[in-house]
Amino acid sequence: MNRCFTSIKPGYSPEETNLMHYTVNVIKALFVVILCVFFYAAAYGEEAAPLVSLRESLDTVEVERLITNAHRLPVQRRIEFISKYLLGRKYHPETRDRIKKQQKMPVEKVEAANPDPLPVEFLRTSLTYLDCMTYVEHVLAIAASVKPVYHEEFLCRLIDIMFNAGGQPLMNHHRNHFTSLWGDVNERKGYLRNIARNHPWAVSRELYLNRVGNNRTFYVEDRFLIADKAQQMWYFPTDVVLAGHAPLASGDVVAMVTDKEGLDVTHMGFYIESKGKHLLRHASIKLNRIVDQDFNQYLRDGKHIRGLMAFRPMLQAAQPNLYRFQAIAAP
Repeated sequence: MNRCFTSIKPGYSPEETNLMHYTVNVIKALFVVILCVFFYAAAYGEEAAPLVSLRESLDTVEVERLITNAHRLPVQRRIEFISKYLLGRKYHPETRDRIKKQQKMPVEKVEAANPDPLPVEFLRTSLTYLDCMTYVEHVLAIAASVKPVYHEEFLCRLIDIMFNAGGQPLMNHHRNHFTSLWGDVNERKGYLRNIARNHPWAVSRELYLNRVGNNRTFYVEDRFLIADKAQQMWYFPTDVVLAGHAPLASGDVVAMVTDKEGLDVTHMGFYIESKGKHLLRHASIKLNRIVDQDFNQYLRDGKHIRGLMAFRPMLQAAQPNLYRFQAIAAP
């Protein structure tokens, strides 16, 4: 007999008492069924999640420690803390070699068609080697993680920031390669806010990101499909930024707008204010590492910089889609 009915108040008939016991037993049985369905669905969901390959990594402990230490900080301080922690890390040699290869290719205008989409061979993740874009993405993924779990939290966040795959198996054309498109996608997801959009000191520009000009791109070689319509981008002109009219705050993601045909930006990093200085914290291909450099001087020295895109980290994205991971040996 259920304990809650061991003592029946006077006035209940035997039939009413039996009905109470029956009702309680039915509720308990339904509760057990619901629990079983929940745990089965969770297990099935994890088993059905797309599989992603990645090279064996030694970053697990470091990433989880960073998430733990940064999680309770305000968003701005979180970005400053994590981005500073990675100062001195090396520029990714694969990206550097690919850019050198790209520069040697014949100058030729082509359409970035995508007749045969290619799957992503493996997820490029490393705290040892980073390029300008993956540096920003890794910092954001660590900062957006709500629990110190490397695979189910950090890596799924990283995929959510890098790709627009919607939980599907990762394909090359899902990669948010162009920064203006990357910003739009991650603003929609809740990671960022485009502070140049409709700002009185900002200007807008339309360009076809899949029409490649004299910049010798490797996107065609990798069969990326970027866009079939004009992409609108908002940015602050260089003279506006240097005059102090752009409402930048420390920790903002900044990207250098280029005048090269078919490209939106050529570089990105973080705008940092420290000890009265305005800094660009970025992965520098020239210096081969992540560094702090004078922000205004970098803009003045940029030969093809026509302005600055700016995104404020919000880190209000929903829980990302789940992926499973398998380690593959490095070549």
